[in-house]
Formats: sequence, structure tokens, C-alpha cells
Amino acid sequence: MKKIILIIAIAITGNFAHAQKVSTSAVPTPVLSKFSSLYPTSKAEGWKKEKDNYETKFMDNQAKKCIQIDPTGNVVKVTTTIAVSELPAAVIAYVKKNYPNDKITKACKSVEPDERIGYEVRVKESHMCFDSDGAFLRSEKQTDMD
Repeated sequence: MKKIILIIAIAITGNFAHAQKVSTSAVPTPVLSKFSSLYPTSKAEGWKKEKDNYETKFMDNQAKKCIQIDPTGNVVKVTTTIAVSELPAAVIAYVKKNYPNDKITKACKSVEPDERIGYEVRVKESHMCFDSDGAFLRSEKQTDMD
């Protein structure tokens, strides 16, 4: 019985630790300053804390984006929603081979501060990550890619 309670407690804690919504007033000033300096005409659609970083979604030049910024104001990653046709051929081939009856329902391109590019796709309940060449990196249960 103790093991079951411990497992449930760990599972619940893990879900809450994944991402938590935070009010704008709880977001550190360096994070808000960095966002407004990079995207002065965009409005954050609310903030959440993802591990130690702060994340928000927004529109920029008619593109849906998501940015992660650390508490000191350093950009961790910027993700932009893209058309499936913009994905590397290797990503599309991987999905066709491993999910032959399913379609990609969301595609994103991410850029890290070191200019490293990656791709993320959603297929059913799977969220898959690929490197810049389209090589598969990992798959996770559905996360918020919207």
C-alpha cells in the first residue's frame, strides 16, 4: 500500500513539475525585458514555468511562436510553427514509416541561442523531436506544442 501511495505521489508531483502557469507579475523582470526587446510589437499569451525557464506563446509577423527564457533573461529556445511541407524530407519519411496510418498534425522549427536548429512534430499523442538534418532524436507523450 505504501508503494502505491508513493508512486501516485511521484506521478502527481511530476505532472505539476512539468509546466505551471504563472501570472505576468510572477515572471522575473529580465525575462519580460528580453521578450519585449526582441518582440516589441508582440503580446505574450500568458506565461508558464517550464523547469527553471519561463515560456510564452505569441504571434510575430503572422507566425505563431513560443519562446523560452531563463530567469536571468537569456533566450533558451524559440520555436515557430511551420507548414509540414517545410520539414526536412527525413522527418516526413520517418513519420510515414513509423506511423503509416497517421498524419503530422503540427510541425515546428526550433532555434537555440547557438543557432542549432531542430524540428518538432505532433502525430496523434506523440511529440517527436528531430535534429537539423531530420534525424530522429526522441519521442514523448503529448506536450503543449500549440
